[in-house]
Amino acid sequence: MHSPGVAAANRARLDLQRLYGYYLRTICGLLPSTPHRMLFAELGLLPLQVLWWQQTLRFWNSLTALPVGSFYHTVCLDNLTDAFQGGACNLASSVAGRLRSVGYDMPRVFDVMRLLDINCIVEALTVQLRDMGSAALYCPRAARGVVSCTYEQWFRPYSLRRRYCHLPVSGGRMQRFLRFRLGCHSLPIAAGRFAGAAHVPRAHRVCLACNSDAVGDEMHLVFECTPLTSLQSRYASLFTGSTDTMRSFFAQPDHMGVFHYVLNCLDS
Repeated sequence: MHSPGVAAANRARLDLQRLYGYYLRTICGLLPSTPHRMLFAELGLLPLQVLWWQQTLRFWNSLTALPVGSFYHTVCLDNLTDAFQGGACNLASSVAGRLRSVGYDMPRVFDVMRLLDINCIVEALTVQLRDMGSAALYCPRAARGVVSCTYEQWFRPYSLRRRYCHLPVSGGRMQRFLRFRLGCHSLPIAAGRFAGAAHVPRAHRVCLACNSDAVGDEMHLVFECTPLTSLQSRYASLFTGSTDTMRSFFAQPDHMGVFHYVLNCLDS
């Protein structure tokens, strides 16, 4: 059972994480229900839990890099010995336990300190917290968790560096584009989902701009809606044999062209 001090610290961390998510969603103009994992992926940010562990691991490696026989290096070795041989609850045992939870075993050598692979550990922590479940396994038009599934299948960025949020455009226009990518738009697929008591079954959330009776979702807007054919012709360079899926369309190099095409579609 945790002491009152530990419980208070845990509550403070949770409050800080919620506040962090709240401000990011507010800046991006998103709904409060937007999952954190989608928000962090879109903006290329690490969750606070991962950032805190990243700093802890850097501190550990800085101790490891100290000269052998120095005071703090010796204290850290004693910390390791107490944790692994004496079962003490200390810094070394906490770090080792967290790393073990993501499949990374800290070397149990008590006379030599080993550097930890921070990049590998941070990636493992991020994947664990992402908790995609089955969201990435199903077609967004058939899955139950449609918002998460749509993002994982159609929008999750390929590149760790090139992201739409880095485009040099106005804040208001970027908000509209991010809302589209994160399922916070006014297309029929989303409008029917957030209609409260008047919730509309997915099959009935049809496009109101054409007579196809097709579900008015993001894919329909980008590829299928016939009134937008003229826009597709205007942006013909975006439509090639290698960009004929939602994932490949949004992953193509011309981010600015895709950005303008989507906003023009939303304005039509």
